[in-house]
Amino acid sequence: MKLPRRIRLSRRALALGGLAATWFLLLVVGALPAWQRALIQHREVRKVEGQMDELDRWSVAGLWLERTLPERAAAVDPAWNRLFPAERACERLFLDLARIADESGVSNFELHELRIDELTDAVPGLPAEEPAATLGAYRVRARFDGDFAGVAGFLGGLGRLDRAVALHDLEIMPTKDSVHVDLEMDVYVSSKVRS
Repeated sequence: MKLPRRIRLSRRALALGGLAATWFLLLVVGALPAWQRALIQHREVRKVEGQMDELDRWSVAGLWLERTLPERAAAVDPAWNRLFPAERACERLFLDLARIADESGVSNFELHELRIDELTDAVPGLPAEEPAATLGAYRVRARFDGDFAGVAGFLGGLGRLDRAVALHDLEIMPTKDSVHVDLEMDVYVSSKVRS
């Protein structure tokens, strides 16, 4: 018995459709992870290309800055030498700190440089055993009495110093009529120094 031609075509169409669906499913299952990996790798390549472009821009800028450095030195060197003097100049610093203390109205002002054996920790840029190579520091302790406005005035005056100074330790203790302040600050210099 022969089947009508219509039915034969339907079976053939079903077989071709099943084969096409299987092929499509294998393509999707096999190709989808590879496609996702390719997208991830493409993003990584774009990111690296962007980083390379940024490095190129910095390289060009670095070459330009290097050529202009000698002409900029005249503007930069005075500020550097003022903030990080080649010599300790303790006397000048102590006079400036005493002036700030007078202007802020604090009393019983005491000031001295700490010796290595008085330091509780190392001064930044200055190992306790050997001098610093390019940028060094020494530590100064100040003690005084005053009211809160005077303390604020003194601390604000430190910010107006023409030296690179960092507040290391600050202790404010209330007393009967005022507050007592004990502070340590690191004073930076651009030469080899030893405390």
